Formats: sequence, C-alpha cells, structure tokens
Amino acid sequence: MPPRRLINTTTYELYKNGDAEVKASPHYAILSHRWGKAEVTFQMLTKPQWRESNLGTEPMKKIREACKKAQDRETPIEWLWCDTCCIDKDNTEELTTSLNSMFEWYRKATVCYGYLADVDWDPSRQQISKSVDRPNQESVWFERGWTLQELLAPRYMEFFDRNWTFMGTRDGLSDKLQSVTGIAKKYLTGAATFKQASVATRMGWMAGRTTTEIEDIAYSMLGLLNISMPIYYGEGVKAFIRLQRTLIESSSDESLFAWTTPANGLTCYRRDNEIPVWAPNSWGLLAPSPDCFSRYRDLVVLPDLYVPRLSGSYKWVQQAIQFEMPMKSGTEVTNFFGRARTE
Repeated sequence: MPPRRLINTTTYELYKNGDAEVKASPHYAILSHRWGKAEVTFQMLTKPQWRESNLGTEPMKKIREACKKAQDRETPIEWLWCDTCCIDKDNTEELTTSLNSMFEWYRKATVCYGYLADVDWDPSRQQISKSVDRPNQESVWFERGWTLQELLAPRYMEFFDRNWTFMGTRDGLSDKLQSVTGIAKKYLTGAATFKQASVATRMGWMAGRTTTEIEDIAYSMLGLLNISMPIYYGEGVKAFIRLQRTLIESSSDESLFAWTTPANGLTCYRRDNEIPVWAPNSWGLLAPSPDCFSRYRDLVVLPDLYVPRLSGSYKWVQQAIQFEMPMKSGTEVTNFFGRARTE
C-alpha cells in the first residue's frame, strides 16, 4: 500500500494516493531526518494561505530542499513523503496504519534522502557523522530510533549535510556507516538482506538509540522485525514487552532470549541525560529494552546446527512462555525427583 498522502514537489500541495495526478506518476521520494523544534505539520500544509505565506520560512526549507532534489533528478520525481506533514496524527486509525506501514513506504520509495542537519560536509576528510553542534559526538541522526529503519529499508539512499550538499550514497558510504552504526556492511549494501540477521542482532542495532516518545522504541522496530501491532501511546516501556510477545507469535528465532542487563543502564529510555535504573526483579524472560542486546549484535543463528523443537518453536501461554525440550535417544536423564531414566 502506498503512502496515504504525498507532497507535490512543485506546488507543495498535499495529494491523496487515489488522486488521478498521483496515479499517473506514482513514483515518490522520501525524507529521513531528525525532527527539529519547528516542523511543518499536516494541519499547516493543508491550508493554502499558510503555504503561500510561509514558503520562505525555516520550517518549510527542509521540505523545499527535498522537493528540489527530487525535481533536479535526471527523471524528475513529482512526489515527496515526509513524516512531519503527510500524516494526520490527530487521527488514531491513520496514525496506527502509518506506523505499521512506514517501513514499507521507505522500501518502495524511488530514493530516500538522508538529511543530517548537524553535519558540515568536508570532502577532504569525508566525515559524514561528526556533529558541528556537539564536539566529538556523532550526528543526532545516528542516535534516533526511527532513523534505524530509515537507513535499512530504502533500496537506494543519498545523504546530504546541513547545507544540502551531497555527501554520497548509502552504498558508497557503507564503510563509514558500518563504523558508526555497528551494522555490517553487507546489510547496508544489499549484499545480504537484514532479515537474515538474527533477532538479537537487529535488537542490538537499536541499543543506545532514543525516541521522543518512549513507546516509539518499540514502534520503530515493527518493520525491522516484520510484524505489526496496535499503537497505544501512554503504555510506556510495556510497548517493548508487547513487541516481543507479538514477535513470538510469528518467529522461531530463540536469539530473542539472548540478552543481559546492560552495564550502562537502559539508555534507550534516557530523558534529560537521566538513565532509569531497573531492579533485577522488575523484569522476566523478556528484555525491558533493546539496550539489553548491545553485546549480541553479532550473534548468528546457524540453521545447520539448530535442533528444532517438536512443536516447531515456542509459544506464549497465558502469562508464560512454553518450550518443548528435545532430548537425544539413549541419554541418561535425571528426572525431577532425582531418579535416572532412559529416554
């Protein structure tokens, strides 16, 4: 399903995906960026008078520049999707559908523009990640939860600095991106699909990233894990537990349980540089945060060595997870009461 709405890259008007103009030329560009303090919203862009009087303002600059890049291509692209203004976030049904579909929208875009608003590109040094606003730190783009799927989902991606200077493509910058994100180059170039990575690996990629809303740590991983679920803002960290419970219904990857308490705390949930402290008895078999997988982002599941369970996997039963444990024939097993028996 294509995005519900798209911005015309010439007029900046919003069109619906069912409009004749969109159907006549359905290809679109998509923007990946870090939200700033002032962003253009759906309610703003739908008002012609607002568009006309605010074209020269800073909030519109990002959209205008992205539209210009789309128009300047050898084959101009007539449409752009931007998460700040193409979703009516006051509509709960639309918001739920959008968050569950967003990965696919990035995947189907002709090109994704990665805009790093705090990077000043220096071709001689080729540092795509260093922030000019925070000395010796990476661009905030690399710390956000949503930009993880925006990095991995697109088939083709171009990066631009704060002045919209072209820095390179994802393939061309894959060595540097691997160094910054910890994501293996093969997943960035498309030599291997990231879906081949274990669940623990994909969770580990999210470790240390943050989102404005706590729940978005979970919601921003829906596409990466190939699942969907209802959106409930207000549930807090329970969203990540619900994400794992939903994953259990469709996945047999037991690396989901390969996690430990992170030494630096649950940094995904940090607010104002404060990191919450969780007591060991406040969690169970499921991890409370992607941070718990930070040590296991290189974990590989080897199918040839994997012994399948009799039922094929594990499953959620009421408030517990049920496993069936395969045992080899002829092995001496001590049962619960301490007596030896032969299976």
